[in-house]
Amino acid sequence: MRTNRQSFLQGAVTLTAATMVVKVIGMLYRIPLGNLLGASGLSYFNTAYSIFNPIYALSVSGLPVAVSKMVSERMARRRFADVRRIRGVSRRLFLLIGVAGALLLYLLSGFFARIIGNQGAAPAVAVMAPSILFCCIMASYRGYYQGLGNMTPTALSQVVESLVKLCCGVAFAWLTLQKGLGEYAAQGTVFGRAAASLSQAEQLVLPWAAAGAILGVTVSTAAGALLLFLRSALLGDGISRQDVARFPAAESNRDIVRGLRQIALPICLASAFSYLTNLIDLATIMNRIGVALHRDGETVLRMFAGAADQLPRESVPSFLYGLFAYVTPLFNLIPAITATLGVSALPIITSRWALGERKRVAEQCGMVLKLASLVAIPAGMGLFALSEPILRLIYFARPEEAALAAPLLRSMGLAGIFVGITTPMSSLFQALGRPDLPLKLMVAGGAVKVCCNWVLVAIPSLNIYAAPVGTLLCYMVVLAGGTVALGKVTGASIRLPQALIKPMMSGILCGIAANTSYKLLERAWDSRLATLSAVVIGALFYAVFGLFFNIITKNEIFFLPNRKKIGKILENLALLR
Repeated sequence: MRTNRQSFLQGAVTLTAATMVVKVIGMLYRIPLGNLLGASGLSYFNTAYSIFNPIYALSVSGLPVAVSKMVSERMARRRFADVRRIRGVSRRLFLLIGVAGALLLYLLSGFFARIIGNQGAAPAVAVMAPSILFCCIMASYRGYYQGLGNMTPTALSQVVESLVKLCCGVAFAWLTLQKGLGEYAAQGTVFGRAAASLSQAEQLVLPWAAAGAILGVTVSTAAGALLLFLRSALLGDGISRQDVARFPAAESNRDIVRGLRQIALPICLASAFSYLTNLIDLATIMNRIGVALHRDGETVLRMFAGAADQLPRESVPSFLYGLFAYVTPLFNLIPAITATLGVSALPIITSRWALGERKRVAEQCGMVLKLASLVAIPAGMGLFALSEPILRLIYFARPEEAALAAPLLRSMGLAGIFVGITTPMSSLFQALGRPDLPLKLMVAGGAVKVCCNWVLVAIPSLNIYAAPVGTLLCYMVVLAGGTVALGKVTGASIRLPQALIKPMMSGILCGIAANTSYKLLERAWDSRLATLSAVVIGALFYAVFGLFFNIITKNEIFFLPNRKKIGKILENLALLR
């Protein structure tokens, strides 16, 4: 048998590297898209994603985890025939779920957009519907390979998906804008609708341009699914017919479906609730901005003079939410990276938990959370320290809107620390057989978030700038509750607060170094070059401070796979005490 199984560290590195590439490509995607669509167009784009995500989560989110867990458990017991049967059953099941989810989203796209209060997002929502089908297909393949301990197919499909999205999404959005505005220039209409001015023509074409960008997303998911299908057909999974024949299947299709349902359903509900919270977040933000405008519209418009005050009053909530949309790609970068740690750890923790190695499992869980903090803290502090320079660098065609979004990024940078550390917990709870806990934690955190939005966003002097506060408090609650719950489940204390002290000290110093270097370099260099240099300087300072404070201890290093080699290298360099 040859399944190209990877260690936890190898898998984490593979997925993290792929995620970094994917997020870099995602940033490259958002840069021209943000510059093309502006805040209003991005609000339609993000609204489509916000409506799509809960249905996607219900259809897909728990499926790869369920498959990965079931496959890894049977691989540990060398039940190869059962592994193959899980693959076949999951493919058929996921296909049916994908078709149902796609139809639901397509048929109710207009209804969902009206409920949110952003009708312009309806075309984008409809165009995104087929993505659910293709994502379900990918989920089956990714979960299977992850259960085998091979993270390479998942990583490769993610990179291909991102590249196709970048090329097709930007191209389709640009072509739609050109066609709509070209029609206005020639006939005074935009896709058959009369426009009295260029400004009105731009407002009419933006929903369709956002739909064009979303079409690129749909095409990219189809490309990712096709790649995994071809890889499976051509290269197989490394399990031979002899392995299958030697260990006959012991489980029926019904048993496998039941197992998938028992694992996936709580995860899907937890993930769907998380995304539903974001959807409610969007709906409450737009609703409460409307309340703020009603209470004291002059105060709100004065805060965004030269931008929102030039728009029709009914378009102001979409514009302000669009400013929030400028920030979310940067914010989402943090949990996207740390999530790979949980995904990579899931097979090995599942196996050790099944074998009763509770002490080692507790150590592994603590290590995953600490590694997540080492990523989340400097990233969050960097966004806090360099919020406006980063946004001006990215959205260079819309500097005024970038400046207005900077306070949002500062707040979301702090929230990203807690979100990044919390994200791997979901995978850890799945591995420990407690998929219900992430849902319970998100219910508590989501309630805090909605309450904060309802009260604070309606205050005219705060409006959209209050939105990150709910996110910050939500994930502080989830992190605190999750740490306590992990300790109870594993039977060992997870001393996360103590583990965060040194990384937080290093992160604060990193932020100070980045902000100071930017202010000094900006005087002599171009602002863009100064921003990039400040990011590099901040990262270097974090590494130096991390070594100075001895963030990673010898015991932690020697717990990792290939620990002897890693530890020996660091000791020879005098970097480990």
